[in-house]
Amino acid sequence: MKTLNIYLLTACFWVLTACGSQQNKSKGERASVTDTREEGSNETSSKQPKKLQVLPVQNIKTPKPLVKKSQKIIKTADVRFQVKNLSKSIAKIQAMIRKYQGYVSSAKQERQYNQILSNIVIRVESDKFEDLLDETLREGIYIDHKNVKAKDVTEEFVDIQTRLKTKRAVEKRYLEILEKAKTIEEILKVENQLRVIREEIEAREGRLKFLVDQINYSTIQMVIYQKTEAAEAPSPGFLSKMGKGFKAGWQGILSFIINLTYAWPSLLVIGGGAFFGIRYWRKKIARKV
Repeated sequence: MKTLNIYLLTACFWVLTACGSQQNKSKGERASVTDTREEGSNETSSKQPKKLQVLPVQNIKTPKPLVKKSQKIIKTADVRFQVKNLSKSIAKIQAMIRKYQGYVSSAKQERQYNQILSNIVIRVESDKFEDLLDETLREGIYIDHKNVKAKDVTEEFVDIQTRLKTKRAVEKRYLEILEKAKTIEEILKVENQLRVIREEIEAREGRLKFLVDQINYSTIQMVIYQKTEAAEAPSPGFLSKMGKGFKAGWQGILSFIINLTYAWPSLLVIGGGAFFGIRYWRKKIARKV
């Protein structure tokens, strides 16, 4: 009996030991799972993209292109920026234009819903283009955009010069032939050829002059605006309303006449039916009498 009790105690001891180790193992697994989840959440949060802050265009100094003396470059700029006071800024920009010996090619001012803006086209010598552009942009409190382009037209410029040289040589040759012409027919033929050659020369000279102007004087297209409170449009007066009423009435009459011309087949059928109906009704009454 004592031996049986010893066996029973030993079995209970082993069962309790096994349960304790199993509980410790499950706790360890839970702790490891929790740590893994926390690490995963930290990694996920670190991988989430940060919100980018939208910044206005910065007034970066415009670099001057490295141009060889033989190159022909046309430089243009297109900018739009906001100012505090439009009239004061325009006065300052005009002073800058005079300082760099440029000129205003065109200017237009208009009012929109909540802003006053001015469109200005400036022409300035090519070597002063970048300096004037950077100085005018310092007036802005917010730059919407700034686009600067440099177009190389050297190939076209040289091609036109070469073709002009050839055309002038041909013109000179035709003039020599014209001096030697004896009959009227020969003179007319040579003069006709001279006319064609001179038209081609004039066209190419015009294109060459345009390129020279664009190369020597760069162009800045500028839009300057000032934010304002929204202004209501003025209401029309009494006479203006009367004029609109008469105009609307006259348009109504014209529309009615036009609609009648479209409906003439229907009117013809209705009129014919009414005519024969009345005639039949009168004959019927006459018979009864």
